[in-house]
Amino acid sequence: MSEMAPTFLLQGSGEFEPWTAEVERRALAGASGDGSVAILPTASAPEGDEVFDRWGAMGLAHYAEMGVSAEVVLLKTRDDAMRDDLAERVEAASMTFFSGGKPQHLARVLEGAPVFAAIRRAIDRGAVFAGCSAGAMVASRSRAQSGGRGGTNWVFGLGIVERVSFGVHWDRMKRLPGIRPFVMARVQPGAWFVGIDERTAILGDGEEWEVAGLATVTVRHERGTTVYRAGERFSTAAPPSGVG
Repeated sequence: MSEMAPTFLLQGSGEFEPWTAEVERRALAGASGDGSVAILPTASAPEGDEVFDRWGAMGLAHYAEMGVSAEVVLLKTRDDAMRDDLAERVEAASMTFFSGGKPQHLARVLEGAPVFAAIRRAIDRGAVFAGCSAGAMVASRSRAQSGGRGGTNWVFGLGIVERVSFGVHWDRMKRLPGIRPFVMARVQPGAWFVGIDERTAILGDGEEWEVAGLATVTVRHERGTTVYRAGERFSTAAPPSGVG
């Protein structure tokens, strides 16, 4: 099967809310697969079945309103991620959507598992990888991509998008003095940092991006930072020499 340009839809917060429908339709318009969305509230699993089920129900209601077929995939644990039937389900979908929760749990469940391999194959053949909050963070450049340096820097990144580390709830971080400079300073040399505000999304192929939603996206590069608003585009195609 030939590979297609990947499509990524990453949100800072606000999954399954009305503001996301337009950008999700755009993402799905060019996607291959069975036309459905696989909803994966995996990152919320440590909070219990009630929370997991609530996020799943929100996703089902959201996509029903959009007229898009969707199914909640019961991926909660590392053992679940080893199941061939769940791998087949996510590989068949036109979009996999990881909602928010604990990024460390999501990364530990997925890393090196058959379900994650299936998601990578789906991306390669033209499915959309979508994630909000924790689901967006795991798309970040992995430690392995930076030679394993930097201690716990970006430990939750699985390397789905090369050269980029993603921050989420980025506008909320302003309320915590010193947090935003601390986070950006820990980005490895040769990597971009993209901070996505709440109720804001980026849609792109891993190199060329467009902003959608209600707030802004902050991109750190070799000359400092640039803020982009809905409808504006930015690129992470070339390594950002000097960022570190």
